[in-house]
Amino acid sequence: KSMMEESNLPLTVSISKLEDYLQCSICMNSLSSTTVTSCGHRYCFTCIKEWVDRKHTCPCCNARLEQSSLIKDHQFDSLIATITCEREREEEKYFESLINSVSHEETSNIPLSPVEKVLQSHLKRSLAAHEKYLQNLRAEFHRKMVTLDREHCKAISDLQIKNLSQEDLTQQTSDLNNTLIDQKKSLQEELETCTRLIADAFDKHLQSHIPPLEVLPMKVSINVLDKSIHLSDLLLAPADVAVTRIKLAVEEAMKAKGNPVVSWGDDIHFILFGPFAKSNPFEKQQMIREILYNGLEYPDVHVLSPDCRPVLQLGMKPNSEIVIHGSLRCESDLPKRCFVQTFKKDKKETVDYFYCKQCSFKWICRPCMDVCHKGHDVVPYIMNHVPEWACCYCPRKKKCVL
Repeated sequence: KSMMEESNLPLTVSISKLEDYLQCSICMNSLSSTTVTSCGHRYCFTCIKEWVDRKHTCPCCNARLEQSSLIKDHQFDSLIATITCEREREEEKYFESLINSVSHEETSNIPLSPVEKVLQSHLKRSLAAHEKYLQNLRAEFHRKMVTLDREHCKAISDLQIKNLSQEDLTQQTSDLNNTLIDQKKSLQEELETCTRLIADAFDKHLQSHIPPLEVLPMKVSINVLDKSIHLSDLLLAPADVAVTRIKLAVEEAMKAKGNPVVSWGDDIHFILFGPFAKSNPFEKQQMIREILYNGLEYPDVHVLSPDCRPVLQLGMKPNSEIVIHGSLRCESDLPKRCFVQTFKKDKKETVDYFYCKQCSFKWICRPCMDVCHKGHDVVPYIMNHVPEWACCYCPRKKKCVL
């Protein structure tokens, strides 16, 4: 049969058996712009060109060479490109199988948790990159070993053309053999040391970059039961003092809603409920009263001290809830005051004004609308107005009771 007829046979050839044929014996790298000599040897074009310019001989057989006898081997370049492409494809398959073998066969059918999936994803990329790095290191080691063998063979050949006695030839040959053994042993030790140092460095890197889950930032929700205020996804870092962080988050949220926090009462408490200790609002209120006033304890429920760092100190779990219990006063809790009483000239603020059909006048501020004109037929007049003086007609019309 011809090779074409047998081309579909599932044959595999080890790359290591082909590497010596794909390398330039001058630079010891993969052939680039392959050039073949008249004596049948292949080199990189730039390598052999420079060699011939200087020595006019073939590096392998010492045959006489001239620039005109060098021929570009484009077909061999195509062969190298094909082999390189196939090698990269097989490397990807190898790395994938290597990664998949990390999981034991007996656990391969067990669904992974979200954390395991994250770790596996990073492990795949990291393992593949480090294995490729080690393979490049081993390839460099192999090239160096080939160079030593080639230099040794050349040294032996040089000895044989010298007029040495048999005894001297034997002795010097033995010395060269021993030197080669020592050099190879030294190279092997270097490879093992490099591999060990890489593993040690990687181990230290993982120790510092894959922390235990207990010290990762955690997202929690904040609940002010008395006011039906709920904030979700507040991120608490291990070093965060929870009370300070929560107060700031609540104040920012309430300010954005147009109902800023006025004061935090002395009876304020922050109670942490773990993800499996959460319950309905009524049960929470009851549990909080029993904890604060009767000294009872519940699993995974903690009263936070002013300086508590719950991620570090309590091992707070994600999706926990921190309930605020006590006197939290917002602007809406204050007694209603007419805009005339609260106006500050240097403070630009928007005011909504209304028209009372029953009283037949306009420019009524919202607090007066809610109290002084309660039950009246009131409609919007001007919204989001920025007054430059204490404008509200309620006091002027002697209707204001605020």
